[in-house]
Amino acid sequence: MKFSILLSLLVLLIFMGCSSSKKVSQHIKKNDKTTENLYLTAQGEFHNKNYQLALESFKKFIESKGSDKDRIKFFWSINNVARIYLREQKSPKEAIIFFEGLLTRFKFNEAEEDAILEWISVSKEWQSLGRMPRNIKTPEELFRIGEKFYRQGMDKIEFPADDSGNADFFIAATYLVPYVFNYDNGAHVGKALFMLGNIRFRSWNDYEYWTENFYLKEVIRRYPYSDLSWKAYQVLEQGIRRGYTGSSGDHTPPSQIKMLDQLKVIAKPKK
Repeated sequence: MKFSILLSLLVLLIFMGCSSSKKVSQHIKKNDKTTENLYLTAQGEFHNKNYQLALESFKKFIESKGSDKDRIKFFWSINNVARIYLREQKSPKEAIIFFEGLLTRFKFNEAEEDAILEWISVSKEWQSLGRMPRNIKTPEELFRIGEKFYRQGMDKIEFPADDSGNADFFIAATYLVPYVFNYDNGAHVGKALFMLGNIRFRSWNDYEYWTENFYLKEVIRRYPYSDLSWKAYQVLEQGIRRGYTGSSGDHTPPSQIKMLDQLKVIAKPKK
């Protein structure tokens, strides 16, 4: 009798355990499906230029997914949030809050963390320099003056570490930053991005953490397989490797080298 009762209890426990495991498994699958739907929804809204809806969905996907699975989708979502805040909504303040929050909640490799720090730095730069100068009436004039001072600065440089052009570079940036911030689809935005990247590369001691990387990567992302993207890649690689090189040699992290290899493929012009 006792044995029969014990056997019945054992069968009941096994059944409950199996049922519980099945429910957990179904819950996980449901959550995975919900998370994937968030990502697909975000992509769809982004494609349809419903940027606020896309922003909300991408942020929910980032928070629900964490950084452990679907690494490519995870960081691609962060990249799209960056684009919406900085290029579509012109909201550098909101971008800073979002990116700084990511650094406290998730773990990133060196290349990913650097990318987020670049976004924070450029957000701060656009927040302080993004306003249109009062004396400028057209985007063409804005670009022309920025380019003029950029070339003056470049003409003064006699060797790689020469800072003779820094004053001209500073003035150039006060015109080029408002140009790329306010005229995202401007006729000269590619050249303006490259000039800003080269300016920050040559005068990096005066600015925040590797701001030039953002500008140079933007050139590659927007104008792949072009002469301009190749020029941007060469400056980018030199800048990144310089940042990790000291008296003991080049210590560029593997994640940065992998990132450079990936960018090199889309930066080099096709023959």
